[in-house]
Amino acid sequence: MNKFSGSKVEENTILILIRKRSPRLQYVFRQIFKRILRVEYRLTDQLEEFVAHNGVKFSYTPERFGNEFHIHSSGFLYEKGLRAVNLNPGEWEGLPVLFVSPAEASLPFDLFSAIFYLISRYEEYLVDNRQTDEHGRFPAEKSIAYRLDFLHIPVVEMWLDRFKKLLTGRFPDFSFPKPAFVFNPLLAVTVSHLFKHKGIIRLAGGIADDWLHLRLKKSWLRIKYGLFKRKDPYDTFYKFIALKKSYKHALLTFFLTGTYSNYDHNIAPTRPMFKKLVKTLADYTGIGLLASYYAAENPRMFKREWAKLEELIHKPVHKVHFHYYRQQMPVSYRQLWEMEFTDDYSMGYPQRIAFRASTAHPFPFYDLTEETETDLTIHPVIISDYKLNFHLKFPPEKALQQFIETGQLIRKYGGYYEPVIHNAILSEFEEWKNWSKVYIEMIKFFSREL
Repeated sequence: MNKFSGSKVEENTILILIRKRSPRLQYVFRQIFKRILRVEYRLTDQLEEFVAHNGVKFSYTPERFGNEFHIHSSGFLYEKGLRAVNLNPGEWEGLPVLFVSPAEASLPFDLFSAIFYLISRYEEYLVDNRQTDEHGRFPAEKSIAYRLDFLHIPVVEMWLDRFKKLLTGRFPDFSFPKPAFVFNPLLAVTVSHLFKHKGIIRLAGGIADDWLHLRLKKSWLRIKYGLFKRKDPYDTFYKFIALKKSYKHALLTFFLTGTYSNYDHNIAPTRPMFKKLVKTLADYTGIGLLASYYAAENPRMFKREWAKLEELIHKPVHKVHFHYYRQQMPVSYRQLWEMEFTDDYSMGYPQRIAFRASTAHPFPFYDLTEETETDLTIHPVIISDYKLNFHLKFPPEKALQQFIETGQLIRKYGGYYEPVIHNAILSEFEEWKNWSKVYIEMIKFFSREL
């Protein structure tokens, strides 16, 4: 019998009987019990110890030993390497599930293998270049979450919510902490200024292109804002700072320091206005790198952009968001880990409101090719103003409702709500007319909720 048996420590610790330890098993158990459920647990492969334990416990083994709370182990967490997996989908209390158990168990599926499969992004390793989209990205339509219609929900947390109820029903003296909720908007500065500070060549080229395509109104706007002393409509940064001070919410800002390209249209990072802007925001918000479109596939370019941002703020930068969500599994994450980045905020789909990893909690990158848990934390990003405005064509009122509904869903089951916002949302300019209230009402709502 364990020396802690009968102690207060042991009473508040879940004992889990397993066949043996493995890197995958230990990784997913840490994520579930430490980071999501926030409870103490202990693993044992000793049946005698398990039987003698009087506190909360369950078995995660291929077979059930008695009438204990039991989750069937499919063996997937003991494998190494990659293969085409038979996911054996099914349904449980209205939720789709994976790895349905062939044997009688307290849950009808292998909960831990299912969660590992989803958060490790196992399926993304198996997609080749012929299956990616025009930007080289993993398409949502290739995911099991799309095929089984659970892209729109944090199914991991919803499974665990039901698991908690069943386990506490068996052990009524044990309770789980209330689900934790974190609200942390992400400000992506892809275009800091729409017209100003772009240089005479880009200004002249833009005017000529507008004339060529008969966009006479836009040509006049370029002249009005670019050549005269009028504040650029996208220069909304002091509004963000004022709102942050008023509502005391977190804010993490990502700056694009790459050179101009067909996909990256920011002003040059050498411009005095850009330098001033970055330094000002660094005084009030966290700062991360917005990796440019081509830097996602060019490590040398990525490192130059990273070094430029660190030079501007005179601080280390360890957080990143990939423009166009162009990170590649596992290459991009392995490179970030080797460069000692701590956090990535790109785990989303560019055109969908979706839980790409089926969870609302950040999780460490698990490198399946090395079977290693890393120190790089991957943050799910579910929703953005750009998706709502340009891809889904939502009017402001519907967009606000969607922002709040998504956050409330995450709050109910626990997790991090980290919507991606662009500085244009407070501009009230053209396509962003009436969108200021969307952001302001959202932060009011969730700052009050916290």
